[in-house]
Amino acid sequence: MDFIEDFDPKLVGMIVSSFSDSGPNVVFNNTELGDDESMILAIKGMTVIGLDNPLDAIDDINDDEQRRSTIQQFGPFPVKDRESLRALAISFVVKAKASSDMRIQTFGRFCVLFLLYNIEHTRLILDSYGLIEPYFNIISRDIIYDSDLNPAHLSDVFRKMNMLFQGVLPRVFTVIDKGVVKELIGKEIMHRDVFLIADKKKKILLVLLADPEMSIWRKHDINRAASNLNTHLYRKKLKVETITELEEISSFLKKYNLSVEGITQG
Repeated sequence: MDFIEDFDPKLVGMIVSSFSDSGPNVVFNNTELGDDESMILAIKGMTVIGLDNPLDAIDDINDDEQRRSTIQQFGPFPVKDRESLRALAISFVVKAKASSDMRIQTFGRFCVLFLLYNIEHTRLILDSYGLIEPYFNIISRDIIYDSDLNPAHLSDVFRKMNMLFQGVLPRVFTVIDKGVVKELIGKEIMHRDVFLIADKKKKILLVLLADPEMSIWRKHDINRAASNLNTHLYRKKLKVETITELEEISSFLKKYNLSVEGITQG
């Protein structure tokens, strides 16, 4: 998948805090906020978010899927003394390499990642709101231990999160009952009779009809759903193109790095 390197970033920076044995600690900050400001954000954010994110919600810290299931997003909310900024927060838990705190050894180290952006980009950021948590879950798979909260890993996370809000990443949808559009997350997705691939970079909305025996009524619902998606989310800026040949559908799915059983596999 091609990415644009010179795309105008929407995030102004990222702050990551973790709960050390002695309390909240800022482990990454590439924003213009100073040490005191970033610590205030970390303490307030971790205090409020921690109320909804109890450490003992994890039965087995070594169960990666259970640990990752605790990922949550919060906000947006204002940043103290920065009227032009807003912050989104993502809470998660990592395993502790070394801790003298028994609770942290047992339940992991609580962390919060703050994504800061200018208030003028609020509409664009919120357009991707439903993607933030599942997307972060995918791109942060290498962050397992507190020792993984290093500049290399976190700078990469920031770069990828910025891609999400720049419209660089194509989005994939399907159409379920009554013409309702549902977004599909991840590289491996279940077989569907239709896939909608919205590519803002190429200004195209692909409608991939994977069922050769699809009824005319189903096609009508899909076309209407695709039109509504283009109108409400993309302001009619995408050209809609319908693909019906299975070989061509498979080619497009592979091009967008998507694996679908029965189409791109076997």
